[in-house]
Amino acid sequence: MTEPIVFEHDRVQIRVDRGIFELFERSNVIRSYRTPLEWVRVQAQVRKRGVILLHFSYVEDLDEPIYTRLMTSVCSLSTVEITMADEPVYRAFFTELAHLSGRPID
Repeated sequence: MTEPIVFEHDRVQIRVDRGIFELFERSNVIRSYRTPLEWVRVQAQVRKRGVILLHFSYVEDLDEPIYTRLMTSVCSLSTVEITMADEPVYRAFFTELAHLSGRPID
């Protein structure tokens, strides 16, 4: 049995276990998002003052990139706010997930 892949950074934990992607964020209200890894879409939206919003939703086509930059507003199922300095850490993790799921990264 393959061990789950776990990413933890600040108040965010992401787990991939047996093809299921789970996102958890600790805040005043614990938020979560769960879906098959093949359906995950993460769109990074640069905001002011060094903030990036990571919008989690579903892909429309299964060959879409798992991680992309977003230039317009988006409707998402879950959103995580990170600093611009943390973006490379998240991007590296989503690149690893893209390789595992056979999907590109933008």
